[in-house]
Amino acid sequence: MKPRWVLTLVLLGVLGPGCATKKIPSGQDYYSQAENFYNRHLYKGAIDNYQHLIDQYPFSAYAEDSELKIGLAYYEMKDYPEAINSLTDFIRMHPTNKNLPIASYYLGMAYYDQMPAPWQDQTVTQQALEQFRSIERQYPESPFAELAHDRIEVCREMLARNELLIGTYYQKRANYRAAESRMEELLQKYPETPVAPEALYDLGVTLEKEGKKYSAAQAFAALQSHFKGTKYASRAGSELKKLNQPIDTEEDPLRMVLAEGGFGAPEPEPPLIVVKHHEDMTNPDVTPAGGDSEESASAAGAASEAAPQPASTEPVTLRAIRLASSANPLSVIFDVSGPVKFEKHLASGPGFSTLSVRLINTHPATKLDHHIVFDRSIFKDSEIESDSGGTTVTLNTTPVARFAIIPLEDPSRLLVTFTPEEKDLTENQ
Repeated sequence: MKPRWVLTLVLLGVLGPGCATKKIPSGQDYYSQAENFYNRHLYKGAIDNYQHLIDQYPFSAYAEDSELKIGLAYYEMKDYPEAINSLTDFIRMHPTNKNLPIASYYLGMAYYDQMPAPWQDQTVTQQALEQFRSIERQYPESPFAELAHDRIEVCREMLARNELLIGTYYQKRANYRAAESRMEELLQKYPETPVAPEALYDLGVTLEKEGKKYSAAQAFAALQSHFKGTKYASRAGSELKKLNQPIDTEEDPLRMVLAEGGFGAPEPEPPLIVVKHHEDMTNPDVTPAGGDSEESASAAGAASEAAPQPASTEPVTLRAIRLASSANPLSVIFDVSGPVKFEKHLASGPGFSTLSVRLINTHPATKLDHHIVFDRSIFKDSEIESDSGGTTVTLNTTPVARFAIIPLEDPSRLLVTFTPEEKDLTENQ
């Protein structure tokens, strides 16, 4: 009979080699298994294997792709908070990765898929919109840019519908000032959306209920001009007949109505810009750094878009300052000899407001008085001071809530409109 120690050695000889040769998974093993799970839509198993790879082989060639795939897997699982966190981290940690367009797009989609109904808070819609806009700016040649542009239009319509519902809510409760402000803001921000015609019609109705018949007529006239063929344009014609008010044919009535509320001209969403590759550019001497890469072409295109155009050195003449002929909106007009750049500042105190408008590279006409007395409506007087850099016009009024300055062409003018404070509104209607 053999001693026990001999049997022990025999067993170790049999079992030992098997235990010693047990294989430890490599980074490629984890990645292959994760890809297998991912392609079979088993996203939890895919995430576990991608994460094992990252934890155990952080410098693997598969590590960055695994980080991206974790974010995409969370998105496919509809776990949007985790998808947002993962994709945001990927974009932040790998600013030169070639897959940034797809990561950025699905980050936007993680917000987009959570968009609520129009009557609910639209914070997540705004986040989606901002993300898709960043894709257009940063990756205009990527196929995801066109997809992002389509999503932008949906987001803008959703935000516009939200504004319309809020405005309608105020209108039904006879809070016409709040309703007017909401409708005007909608028309400035989202003028090309399908919601705009209805908003403009409701704005006209609101203005009419406020007793602003002239402004209401301009709103209905703008509806007929900008949204021909819609059912709201047809209704606007009937409203115009009932109002029997003059229509300002010199200016775009929509701009006039928005200016009355202190808003600027409508700002439609810009079209998708496709940046040409450097070999298609007209200047053969300009070659983006980094060769033909998508990032370098995009950067060159962005630089081209952002480059300021040379300003005209031709001085502008301030020919006249006058009150607008209509009492509504309350406006002052600067007649100038050409397009002019300007800076503005409003100061208010007890019983007064002072608007200073600095006209760059502008000089007053020799016959123009430097002190002009208006003494009508909310307007008191105007002071004009000039130096080598331009001309400053100071307009003194009774207290105003806000103002807007709108450049006009043919002929060149600046339309300066004012909205008085609440207590002054009834006095000026």
